[in-house]
Amino acid sequence: MKNIEHLHLLIGTNPLSNYVVADYFLKNADGLKTIHLIHSADDLENNIQGTRFFASHLKSVLEKNESEGAKNIQIYLHEIRIKDAFSIHSDLKSVLLSLKNQNSKNIHLDYSGGTKEMSLHAYETFKEVFGEAATFSYFDSRRNRLKEDSDIHEPIVSVFLGDKIEIGFEDLFELHGYRAIPEDENSGGFSAEFFKDFLDVITNPDNFCKYLKWRKHFYDIYPDPGKVIPVHGKNKLSDLLPHDSEFSALLEKALFLKILEDKPEYSLIENRNGEHYLKTDVSNKQMSKLIETRKYITGKWFEQYVYSVLKKNLFDKNIISSIDLNVLVQTASKNFEIDVALIKGYELCGISCTTDKTQSLCKSKGFEILHRTKQIAGDSSKAILMTFMNAEHTAEMDADLSEILEDRILVLGMNDLFPQEEFCRKVADFLSF
Repeated sequence: MKNIEHLHLLIGTNPLSNYVVADYFLKNADGLKTIHLIHSADDLENNIQGTRFFASHLKSVLEKNESEGAKNIQIYLHEIRIKDAFSIHSDLKSVLLSLKNQNSKNIHLDYSGGTKEMSLHAYETFKEVFGEAATFSYFDSRRNRLKEDSDIHEPIVSVFLGDKIEIGFEDLFELHGYRAIPEDENSGGFSAEFFKDFLDVITNPDNFCKYLKWRKHFYDIYPDPGKVIPVHGKNKLSDLLPHDSEFSALLEKALFLKILEDKPEYSLIENRNGEHYLKTDVSNKQMSKLIETRKYITGKWFEQYVYSVLKKNLFDKNIISSIDLNVLVQTASKNFEIDVALIKGYELCGISCTTDKTQSLCKSKGFEILHRTKQIAGDSSKAILMTFMNAEHTAEMDADLSEILEDRILVLGMNDLFPQEEFCRKVADFLSF
């Protein structure tokens, strides 16, 4: 599959597979001159939308490709009707005859995308127009292999692409017409670096159970997520801290005093004559920031922890190619956020983090995160659900969701968090499956 001058791709609703194939040929085909993106036309009679939208975005991403010589390759869009076999054949034949009239050689069709009807009738039309001069391939996304089609004979070439093609978040989103909202548009709250000491304290296995016990105490003082004013007559920082003196000192320094000194507008406490009191009189403007602090303390930190551990153990060791935290994706209809997103080569994995242990809520979050990743990267995407469920409930839900969602999701619970090396091994094994 190296001597190819004119590459043709059938464009369906998942342009990622087309990108993977095109990028491979851009880097490996000798003498590649043109890429032809064959997309379907709108079928207004049957209320079916064509795939020009995806073809256009694919063209845009490919034209930004920095591969050597890629800028000299022409990329064309061709629209065909897919109402019936005659429409596909006649429209595609008119496209191919122009190439044949130019005495073009080394014509190749990859029919991974498009509908089954497009694949079948495109294959037959290429055979009719070019005969034995046409070659074919298809991308097996489940096995990450590009396979040469040699009719009924054993394939001559089968190339594993899982370690050969990479894509970044920006290009992945653009393929589907989405946009990642830049950090300055999605600002606010606390960074993982800001709370590194706090994360180190509470995610130490010796302290984690103490944190869970203290979190229940925190909820008793601030029972309403929409209010920051404490109850039960609690008015000092000491009322909010755990009874364990050593753990109390760690939380005071790494959390409450850290916020008060560096981000006073987010602080739940204030200094009155050398003593620290819980705030009771706050403006509406301050309220939203204090509620955000409360959310962080009780669980928002969890996604930062997952991100930090995976970045250190997988990204920094080149096991994954990209990782990002709190990815806010803008679509035409609505925005949605992925707590942690990572890419291994060209395969997206979205991670949803929740400190909840309610099975019904965790299950709905599992369905949601896989739905979101499939929106961005198609059926080859994966998802991980991080929860605070115990080992028994985690195993039950993992088996249940994996059966429903065809092993595209991994469910992990509190027992999987430590040691960090084992947690990262489970994630790496899942991504390699």
